[in-house]
Amino acid sequence: MRLRSRSTARGVSTALSYVLTLTITVVLVSGLMVAAGGFVSDEHARVTETELDVIGNRLAAGIESVDRVASDGGKTSVNATVQLPPRVAGTTYTIEIVPGSPNELVLTSTDPSLTVRVPVKTTAPLDAGRVDGGDVFVTYDTASGTLEVGA
Repeated sequence: MRLRSRSTARGVSTALSYVLTLTITVVLVSGLMVAAGGFVSDEHARVTETELDVIGNRLAAGIESVDRVASDGGKTSVNATVQLPPRVAGTTYTIEIVPGSPNELVLTSTDPSLTVRVPVKTTAPLDAGRVDGGDVFVTYDTASGTLEVGA
């Protein structure tokens, strides 16, 4: 009869199995976090770009409305306030008014750094300028015959 001593191999196997399972789980969860982080960044940029486009079109509509009222004549000046949000998707933005043919609004966000261009059709010349996000004032003055955009 042969006596066997107890083996410790089974105890090592359990501990090793636990460590391997834990390591694999950490690697998989880390991979998911990295993949999800990239997805969230892409979505944030897409939302910011869409909001800038909507804001640019709202301001363009306000400028074009003031231009239409001013072109009817008879008034010394026309003023309007276009209410815009001060931030988009959690970030600030600026609006640059670029006169030309066609006039253009260039909206730029800070984080992520995105630029959206929106055309503006007016009969009166549009003065160049730059404003931060928030309420914007559009003014037509018959003395100068121009449209001005300011904060």
